[in-house]
Amino acid sequence: MKEPRFAQSNISIEPRRMAMQRSEFKKPEWRHGLALALVGASLAQARADEGARAQFTYAADDVASNLVVIECESKSKKSTGCGFVALMEGKPYLVTNQHIILGADKIGFVSPSGRVIKPRSVELSASRDIARMALAEGDGFALSSDWPIGAPIGVFGGGKDKKKTSELYGEISGIGADRIEVSANFAEDNSGSPVLNLNQEVVAIASHVRESSNHAMKKGTKFENKTRRFCYRLDGVGWIPVSWKSYNQKYGVAYHESRELLDSVIEILNSWADGPLEQVRFEDQPYPALTNWVRSHNQVVSKSNDGFERKFYAEYSESTQKLAEVCRSQARKIRMLSKQRDPTAFLLYEFDMQAGTFEYVAKIIDRYSTTVY
Repeated sequence: MKEPRFAQSNISIEPRRMAMQRSEFKKPEWRHGLALALVGASLAQARADEGARAQFTYAADDVASNLVVIECESKSKKSTGCGFVALMEGKPYLVTNQHIILGADKIGFVSPSGRVIKPRSVELSASRDIARMALAEGDGFALSSDWPIGAPIGVFGGGKDKKKTSELYGEISGIGADRIEVSANFAEDNSGSPVLNLNQEVVAIASHVRESSNHAMKKGTKFENKTRRFCYRLDGVGWIPVSWKSYNQKYGVAYHESRELLDSVIEILNSWADGPLEQVRFEDQPYPALTNWVRSHNQVVSKSNDGFERKFYAEYSESTQKLAEVCRSQARKIRMLSKQRDPTAFLLYEFDMQAGTFEYVAKIIDRYSTTVY
């Protein structure tokens, strides 16, 4: 299993003050879909992508009838994702990523024009981040059987407001056994979008972005400091029918909550990098399980100027250790799920990656705690 990558902090303790130099605690890669910072294409690649765009004789509005907006609602937040309708085995299916719908309490499917779509059943890919849902009737995109490297492609995302319908262009830059790599500059919001060729055929489904590590083996190669974008192919997929309500309740909710918890923990680490003695604040609400910890930790931070330096640092260290234990506890919980037989291979991999990430983050916090006190 790959070890999640985080930039390590340079922490120094001086009498009567603690200083942490700015560092970047990056979110780990998510295969369901984990979202990463994009770095932009090189000038040469940008020109190639513009060349690909020029070859298309249609735009997002021309294929909007087969695009789908997915509205998800959980206990803690609302989110939207992308999907599309495709013909498989001669039948129409609504297709999206598993990571978009996993853990949602309520899911709505609408076309960009606002037409409500009601799937009848759910099937999950055994090993890829893909879900498909049977529709009673209708048309859809045909599937392509050809993926030549260098072929122009477009990534089209739906939106209720046509002004928000996205279209991103590029070319196929790599082909694998179950996925392709593209140069189109898509991001997390585009996950679940169809990747189309010039004939309006689905080449693949946009899935995830991976930021290349600065490994010595990559130095001087085309993969050095490169953000890579991967899409799953729809050919040769092994589909597993599931009872969605029970499957999602047993595994999807745990997956979704684990992602949200990790996002909140990473936001805490980022706040420490900016100012370790400042109160922890969130752009939105923290994950519910962290609410009490945040309140307690901020109470400790508020005592930083009380003059009892030794006592303060002891309490501060103890508070950070409690956060590390939250991460270890979550890692144990998710590790148990990664040993189950029912989840798809994709979700088992996700659970394994989540558990490893929480364990790694806990070690980072432990080192921080030891340095503080």
